[in-house]
Amino acid sequence: MNFKRFMVVFGMMCLAAVLVFSWGCQNQPTGPEMGAATTLTSSKTRDTGNCSAGSFSVSFSGASFVTGLGWSTGSSRSISWSGSCSNCNWGPGVYGWMTNPLVEYYIPRSGGSGKGSYSCGGSTWNVGTEQRVNQPSIEGTATFTQYFASGGGQPIDMSCHYSGWRNVGLSVGSQNYQVVAVENWSGGSGSASVSVPNSSWYTHWVGSGSATFTCGGGGGSTTTTSGGSTTTTSGGGSTTTSGGYTTTTSGGGGGDIVIRARGKSGDEHMVLKVGGSTVADWTVSTSTQDYSASTSNSGTVEVCFDNDDYNGRDLYIESVTVGGDNRGGGQWIYSNGCNSYGSYSGGGGSTTTTSGGSSSTTTTSGGSSSTTTSGGWWWSSTTTSGGSTTTTSGGYTTTTSGGSTTTSGGGGVPEWNSSTVYNDGDQVQYNGNLYEANWYSQGQNPETNSGQWQVWTLIGSM
Repeated sequence: MNFKRFMVVFGMMCLAAVLVFSWGCQNQPTGPEMGAATTLTSSKTRDTGNCSAGSFSVSFSGASFVTGLGWSTGSSRSISWSGSCSNCNWGPGVYGWMTNPLVEYYIPRSGGSGKGSYSCGGSTWNVGTEQRVNQPSIEGTATFTQYFASGGGQPIDMSCHYSGWRNVGLSVGSQNYQVVAVENWSGGSGSASVSVPNSSWYTHWVGSGSATFTCGGGGGSTTTTSGGSTTTTSGGGSTTTSGGYTTTTSGGGGGDIVIRARGKSGDEHMVLKVGGSTVADWTVSTSTQDYSASTSNSGTVEVCFDNDDYNGRDLYIESVTVGGDNRGGGQWIYSNGCNSYGSYSGGGGSTTTTSGGSSSTTTTSGGSSSTTTSGGWWWSSTTTSGGSTTTTSGGYTTTTSGGSTTTSGGGGVPEWNSSTVYNDGDQVQYNGNLYEANWYSQGQNPETNSGQWQVWTLIGSM
């Protein structure tokens, strides 16, 4: 009898624990931690969660989606951002929802039936509306109204827009989420990278196709496993593990080109080109801000202005910084055209391969390359720049330039000892020369056993 009573109580406790655990899991923020990625592929799937990295990236293929970074609850805040989206139908821009009544809004974006105009940030804004019937919403399939506001640029003063909407007879209800978003509805493939200061929360909705959101943009990572190989992509690079070998490739640093600029009217369109190809574009506000981008392109850096209306739009370039080098600025662009700011050699990168405790790293940037190899106590570095090659190995430095070779150093390399066992790659010094073992040996003098098909290779004199 006591046993039966125990089993009943125990069963009730287990059931309660399961219910509490399930409720807790369902109410936790979903999605990636900072620097991780989430991919949605099933139709009409939504993911939300915390992201305090201040930036995000999204890549997509054949997808209709809306992805944004901002705040889980909207407010009368002032919102600004930097970045762009390749092959998106809209964005970046402010996107959000209100309830009572249910409203979806876009700023800046034109559309709908015109309802009136108002002034914000020194610009005249026009607002239009459109009713959506039985469409996806934050409340499931529903009928709601869309607001489209267009006419100016950043920063977006939401307090001013709310007042403007009320003044033309539109309702402003209870705040739901408010983000800086990008959207695509026509399929195709592309990517976006956007920074949103002081943001803390994201939304990622996919209606069809596949789209991958990464909190932290270039700092994020995606892991793919296929067969016996695992590949992790992070910050433009990747790490692949296969058959005991690990290869890590890292891309060039982000934010290599920074343009500090402002517009006269607040809706000037600025384009960054490198080597004649567009790298990024922005709508520039009336306040001075930094607009940054990185690229693997090489060539002349150009900052262009392409929507002059000859009636108030002008673009002021305060400064242009390329790889930390200030290329100048301090000029207005009064009509459509481009200013040049020297050349750019593209982002650098590195590759590290590890096998059995040794590794090799090769970094290439701007025409020069550096290779570092390490394994056990043995370490070497080779740097090539212009016509000169410098190799550091086991404390020795060998420089080749213009046909001559110089070897110096030697600290840390042991003297050859007849009782010591040496393996492939081990280095010794003997009678003022540096030698490297080609395979296992013991008791074989490097001075008399070096050369082709010999156990030792003469590296050079000290």
